[in-house]
Amino acid sequence: MESNTIFTIDTPELTAKLDKSEISILNYIEGWLPALTTWSVKELSYKCNMFTSQATSSVDMLILHGLIENAPDDHMMGRMISVTDDGAKWMRENADKIRGINYMNDTDLFDVSEIAEA
Repeated sequence: MESNTIFTIDTPELTAKLDKSEISILNYIEGWLPALTTWSVKELSYKCNMFTSQATSSVDMLILHGLIENAPDDHMMGRMISVTDDGAKWMRENADKIRGINYMNDTDLFDVSEIAEA
């Protein structure tokens, strides 16, 4: 079984314990706020390069955190979610942390010839 690193973003409003997939989804959503606030889970899985089942599981956890909520299903797009007002505010306030964790996790951004420095 694969171990999954959990990242904690602690704020007075919410202590969010998030895995790589949840961070990826939040990073993508936050990049489109406030222009877009409703998403298809299938679209998020495609845009975040994950299986739909993985995106569904991540979306369910983000709903438990109160950052997003279920929206009415779309007959063409399937399950839909929308960003809560508090979730949008929290994402904007923590955008740098979310982006930083996402960059750290996205190994496609790095070349194998690059040297890591601590």
